[in-house]
Amino acid sequence: MDERDRMLEKAQEVGRIISQLPEYAYLRAARREIDEDRDATELLNRMRDLQSTLMEAVGRGEQPSEEQEREFAELQEKIQTNTRYQALVSSQANFEKLMERVDRAIGEGVRKGEESRIILPT
Repeated sequence: MDERDRMLEKAQEVGRIISQLPEYAYLRAARREIDEDRDATELLNRMRDLQSTLMEAVGRGEQPSEEQEREFAELQEKIQTNTRYQALVSSQANFEKLMERVDRAIGEGVRKGEESRIILPT
């Protein structure tokens, strides 16, 4: 087994460990709950569609209408008061913090590997 295979094997192990952590479980549960919340799903879909429309208008150099901007602001307000959406945002933030820690740990491993005088076969 070469170094690349060992690295990929270890990456899979990290993935398995992450899948067993509470941050991942909370994120999965929050996603499932938001998917089951018909009102929240409709609001999010409408927001995405309107956001896309607004971005296209801006991309063409046009100013979105006041009605479109007002509708978007109203949709944002409605979705942000949805408790399931709040749980999703919170669990996403916690999971992202975890993944940032994992990324920093990998970076630290790379840095230590660069400083090592031991030459590994490639």
